[in-house]
Amino acid sequence: MSPILISDLYKYLALAVMLLAILFGYRKGRDVVSVSSQSLAWTQVPLIAFAIASIGPSAFAIVIYLGYKFGLIQPEPSGYSFSIFIRELPFDFAVINWGFVVLYLTCRLWPNFGSARSAMWLSVVAMSLPNVFLFSLAWEMVSNAFGVGQGIGVIMARISLPIIMIIWPGTYPSIFDAGFGIGFVISALMAPIPFLGLIGWLVGQLIGWTANFLRKAIVRS
Repeated sequence: MSPILISDLYKYLALAVMLLAILFGYRKGRDVVSVSSQSLAWTQVPLIAFAIASIGPSAFAIVIYLGYKFGLIQPEPSGYSFSIFIRELPFDFAVINWGFVVLYLTCRLWPNFGSARSAMWLSVVAMSLPNVFLFSLAWEMVSNAFGVGQGIGVIMARISLPIIMIIWPGTYPSIFDAGFGIGFVISALMAPIPFLGLIGWLVGQLIGWTANFLRKAIVRS
């Protein structure tokens, strides 16, 4: 698992950096709107997705807990409880989904870069897919079954590990164990969520460039 998720200090520092990035992007976006009168409402989509991915699993766990409490859902024989995971995991999920913050900042700073809007949508969809696994943890958050915490940790580790280690498990370059140096940076960039987000962004830009090229070709002809 990522060292940031293990250390509370590094985790909260990462959250503070993301908050500062959001505030910076919001301020810069307001300057763009005041100068060009261009609406940047669409750039809020990554933040909405970020909030859903971070808080959504715990909110779903609360719904399940209430369902157990009021007899709407049959609990497992092991029982259920309002565990500490419901309160703490949103911070971990926010760190795992840092790619949404980078996407938001990119769209706010360079809203006219290529086909930024279509690229943003594809990137958001791509980064949202792995979060399905985080939502599946909601059932574990309210379970009293033995080893629940270990199961949650395994899923989170899978989502935060470099994608090359997921595709080809086993022996991997020692650079991924390089702590908070270059190995940490490479591991963070190659984690599934930001990696898929980058692919979605590039594909969106390629589609937009191709569409513009074909449109200009038709006009010239």
